Amino acid sequence: MKNILKSFCLLIICSAVFSACHKDLDIPYDNALSVSNMWKDASDLEQSVPGIYKRLQSYFSASECNVFYFGELRVGDYMWGPSQESHAVDNFKIACRHNTLNPSNTIGWGGLYSAIDQANAVIKHGPECNASQDRLDWALAQAYFARAYCYFHAARVWGEVPVNLLPVESTTQEECYPKQKTAAEVYAQVKSDIEKCESLADKLGSEKYFGTKDALNTLKADYALWMFATQNGGSEYLDMAEQALKAIGISGSRLIDYAKVFDRSQKKNNEIIFSLALSASDTGGYQIFFCHPSNAIASAYRNSPVPISSTQWWNYSRSFMDILKDSQKNGDTRVKTNLGYGNYSSAADKHEISWCNKLLGDMSKNPVVQDNDLIYYRYGYVVMLDAELKYYKKDYAGANKSLNLIAKRAYGKDDYYTSTAPADVLNNIVKEYFLEFPAEGMIWWALIRTGKIWQMEPNSEIPGQTFESMRAKNPNILLWPIPQSSINKNSNLHQIEGWS
Repeated sequence: MKNILKSFCLLIICSAVFSACHKDLDIPYDNALSVSNMWKDASDLEQSVPGIYKRLQSYFSASECNVFYFGELRVGDYMWGPSQESHAVDNFKIACRHNTLNPSNTIGWGGLYSAIDQANAVIKHGPECNASQDRLDWALAQAYFARAYCYFHAARVWGEVPVNLLPVESTTQEECYPKQKTAAEVYAQVKSDIEKCESLADKLGSEKYFGTKDALNTLKADYALWMFATQNGGSEYLDMAEQALKAIGISGSRLIDYAKVFDRSQKKNNEIIFSLALSASDTGGYQIFFCHPSNAIASAYRNSPVPISSTQWWNYSRSFMDILKDSQKNGDTRVKTNLGYGNYSSAADKHEISWCNKLLGDMSKNPVVQDNDLIYYRYGYVVMLDAELKYYKKDYAGANKSLNLIAKRAYGKDDYYTSTAPADVLNNIVKEYFLEFPAEGMIWWALIRTGKIWQMEPNSEIPGQTFESMRAKNPNILLWPIPQSSINKNSNLHQIEGWS
């Protein structure tokens, strides 16, 4: 009874500390295990690591706070547009209206720092637990992997962010009122965490809801190509990416049938490298915004094949649907997984409607139950990164070799891409990103790495307005502004240049 009361009191103390931090900083900390005298038993360590990934899942499963939202919707109405059945559109959810994006309506980082705080607690207090060296090494490797992933995400989204390396256990800590680091410092921390995880990589294990060797090497390659292409990193980062991709191995044998990659009955299939679990008991998941309201769909087609939930906020633009349909006519078997369309409306004219046919969850339930896992790295992305790497190294034949592994699965043809002209190779890489990864949150980052983002027009209502033209007014147009509410709560924070 004394132990129970002691734990209960500690929980109250921790809650008070973390609530105070949340009030002042908009960075919530609710990690009860951060109190050092709770880190005694091996069970504390075993429970803390899943907590990191649960916090990460909670953050990324929010409707307006996920890799798709941060990493693809900003491509704008080249890809995304209003619902065809109700013409519903949310100018912020369809984040192509860059002239309306501002610090007052942007998304925060609170949940991300909650996951970071849990990782920090494992790194600081894990060695205090009465656990075997193997389990301690496993826990530390997982914490370093997760923290590297979180800071890599934060640096790409906001650039200058706080770098907390200790768990928040007191309202007087510097970490409770953090200052931002430069983007270079944040990226340096990502590299440090990758290297520390690498030193323990043999202990990572094979659970795909956690970090694995393949997940670590995918993150390493992703990071290295980003540093080379966007941060003037130099050829050493190409070597870093090549080392990571060789460790995974590049082969068409690991590319399974495209539709099966996203089959909710085959979670953690051979192509999945890193994902976060969503089950029927969880809430959230951005996929719900692809679904249609029941009354807009003829009864015979509800959930067969049209996914039913609430208002459809996110839909492909007509121009991107035309691109997908043209690819389908060219033999692209991926389109049936990426795009659903037909004359299924309940309106008298039965006009054509469409939806993203990927990651739709349990269609036997009405409304659809969003129990598809959140997929962050899969083997198709590894192959595309290898094609990019070869392009940057001016090995254009090698780039085609990797790109043709993706094309073989899609079109059923060998040597689909043959031109080794540099411009053709780059255009084909970008083309395949659009056709392979819609609604997975990868395309935005690929466009930035390849430099193709600057020619994109995210808002067709303003003809000629490209990201390049917007950069003249805001040098950080590709970053997100820090929420004004966070700055108001912490005077140590400053707004990103260009978003003031």
